Formats: sequence, C-alpha cells, structure tokens
Amino acid sequence: MQIVKSRAEHGVQRGVVGAEVSQNTTAATNIYMGVYRVPPGAQSRPHFHADCESAVYMLGGCLHVRWGEELEHGILLEPGDLVYVPPRETHLLENPSETETAEYVVARDAPQEDSVEVPWAR
Repeated sequence: MQIVKSRAEHGVQRGVVGAEVSQNTTAATNIYMGVYRVPPGAQSRPHFHADCESAVYMLGGCLHVRWGEELEHGILLEPGDLVYVPPRETHLLENPSETETAEYVVARDAPQEDSVEVPWAR
C-alpha cells in the first residue's frame, strides 16, 4: 500500500495543480486517479488523452468544458456532475469564476497522465 498526500501537489498545465495515484507516484500499473484544482480564471491547454478513457467527478466550483476537433461543443460542470471522456477527445477546462477554485477527481484506465497537447485547436 502507498499513500499520496494531497499536499504533494505538482503542476499539470497552466495553473491546474493536483495530486495523483499513478505510475509516477506509486507502483500503479493499470489505474490513474487524481484530485485537481483549477484557480479562478485559469484554463488548461487544448489536449487529449491518447490511450485511455477518463471519468471526472466535480467536487466544487464550476468548470466550463469545451471539446471537439475545433472545441465547438461546451458545457458548464457543477458539483456532483459526472463526465465520461473517450480516448483522443480534444478538450480544455476553464474556470469561469473570478473568486472560486474549481476542484474535481479524475480516474483513468491507464497508469500515467497520458496528456497530449493539441496546438492546432483554437
């Protein structure tokens, strides 16, 4: 058994920080789980996860998620919402609040972050 303290944060993308159970932090070989915080006004870069499915659970705050090849779809996620993200689905996360941090849990069927930035997406 290995414990990863939530204060063992690391930067993932432009302001999005968190802690994770992964191949990098434990001996995980088939799973990934992380808790992430997106500060007010911050957003991730457009990206996808190449070889894994992801499931997200919103803990607090709100996130505007855009997805699609041109990031043409969008929805506002609120606490309690669950989201499924298939492999290779280009997306980005934005915290529209000026004051409240957004927080979510993500689980994947892969032992690493597996994030690929998409420079051509708007």
